[in-house]
Amino acid sequence: MGKANISFPGGMLEEIDRRAAAAGIPRSAFVQEAVGHYVAQLDYEREREARAERIERAIEGMREIGASLPPGPDGVTLIRRMREEVPEWLTPAPEPRDE
Repeated sequence: MGKANISFPGGMLEEIDRRAAAAGIPRSAFVQEAVGHYVAQLDYEREREARAERIERAIEGMREIGASLPPGPDGVTLIRRMREEVPEWLTPAPEPRDE
């Protein structure tokens, strides 16, 4: 395990000691856990930003595709049409006749 000599601003070390004592853990364990939470938060925020960028690129790509399509009905109109039309595979087959 590595070691580090860290300086804290006035009052922070006392706050760390108070919170570590309240948690029933040594100062070093408290600091390790705090750093672990901070690193996890940084990773989470970085992934969130990367996801937002991917979504924005996808939206921009859809806009480019939409701009290249000929004019026609919007998506809502198409969905409404599809709801009104019963697909052939949902139409009941005729009952066989006994002869």
